[in-house]
Amino acid sequence: MAESIEFSKKVIEAAEAKIEWYNSNAIPQLSENYRLFHTCVKNLYDLLIKKSLIKPDPYRLDRKISGIKPLDNTQFIEGERTTIIGMRFSEFETMLDWICTYYKFSIASLKIPEIKKLLDYNNSFQWGSLSPNNPMPNTRGLGQLVMEMKRGGDLLTSSSVNDIISKIKKTTEEIVRIFKDLTEFQKEIYKYRIRKEIILSDKFDQDKAFSSEAEEVAQIKKLFTSIIGKEPFYTQLVEEIAREDQASDREQLQAATLERLAIVEEKRKNAVNEVNTKEMILDAIHSLCAQSTPLGAVYTKLSENNEVLQSASTNFWSQLIAALKKAFGIQEKPVEYEVIIVEQATNTRRKQRVSFTPFNADIQKKASFYNSFSLKNSAAYRKFQSADEQKLLEFLNKQISDLQKISILLKALDDFFKNNAPADKRSKIKGLSMELMAIKNNMVNTNQRRAEYISYIEEQEQMKKLGLDK
Repeated sequence: MAESIEFSKKVIEAAEAKIEWYNSNAIPQLSENYRLFHTCVKNLYDLLIKKSLIKPDPYRLDRKISGIKPLDNTQFIEGERTTIIGMRFSEFETMLDWICTYYKFSIASLKIPEIKKLLDYNNSFQWGSLSPNNPMPNTRGLGQLVMEMKRGGDLLTSSSVNDIISKIKKTTEEIVRIFKDLTEFQKEIYKYRIRKEIILSDKFDQDKAFSSEAEEVAQIKKLFTSIIGKEPFYTQLVEEIAREDQASDREQLQAATLERLAIVEEKRKNAVNEVNTKEMILDAIHSLCAQSTPLGAVYTKLSENNEVLQSASTNFWSQLIAALKKAFGIQEKPVEYEVIIVEQATNTRRKQRVSFTPFNADIQKKASFYNSFSLKNSAAYRKFQSADEQKLLEFLNKQISDLQKISILLKALDDFFKNNAPADKRSKIKGLSMELMAIKNNMVNTNQRRAEYISYIEEQEQMKKLGLDK
């Protein structure tokens, strides 16, 4: 009995260390893979629209998402392929955007049923066999459209499409690998929780439980619902616990369990020249591409909100004056809004005039610019690759600073439109809260990468000063 209790303590210590490792290593990598997955899917979606192979989804920005749901994969009439695949692929991209922005990746949230939901959604399109002959309606329909795009496009378009699909395939394979490991680890977490919350609890009758394997299973089952809650009772995993405690080969079983809970990491490379600092800063710059989607949505919403406010103040005389100015070539007075800026650090408020048209045009330019180097074989990205590291860092610093200023003005404009629209038109104003949250989360990701780069550079400089560099 004492040996079993001691083993439970070893399992708890090892499991908690591995949970921490997962949350700080594998889970961030999983999140990054989903961001790359989404970027590639968005680029493919935009290409299909640009080539008029699918129609833009009119409900795209209004779609409300509260959780991961299966994508419709029913058969459709061949003549409706453009519309149906356009709608379904748009929904798929929107869900990926939601996953990247709002989904909380962690050991606690990624239980086995949740992993299955994510994998099923990833496989709404079978990226490894994207063919016009695939039996699955969505994959077959998308495969036909991709084939048409490559057949009717130029060499650059065909190369871009191949690159996108290749990256999606590799990224989804890596996601599957992480989920496979995580699924196995979740089984160990289930057993770890039983040991920690039931076997080591005062309510657990150790004398009775350790009299036989069957009795241990019965004691765990008796306390399971009252302690663990409404989670499923997996008899097979509970029987594994009993065998680890009492079977004749328990020493081998215990060793195998502790081995599964061990943290296996590659040895860190010490040589300076084995770490490519250029790739580190390029990776941070490439993460800016995630801003393309929320900024593009912001531009559309701001344009529509501006139209609502301008149309509300338009009457007969203003229409007549506008017509006369147009007839005589007189420029219209620029649209300006006086917004309230709230300084977070001091909680003070100040007024600022925003010249709407150039500001919104800058938003659109930034969205297009960030999208221009989302593919690493693009001309824009190759320019970064040939640039000096210091210039790249200066560029990155400026982009982060610009995005911070833009976010402050967007929040102020969002409040302005909501507060100044006439009551009868207020329902037409589209809020920016989702996009602002996405921009903020993406900035956190970029900032983290920049910090890692700067920290590494400073560490190496310090080592040089100490004469420890190789």
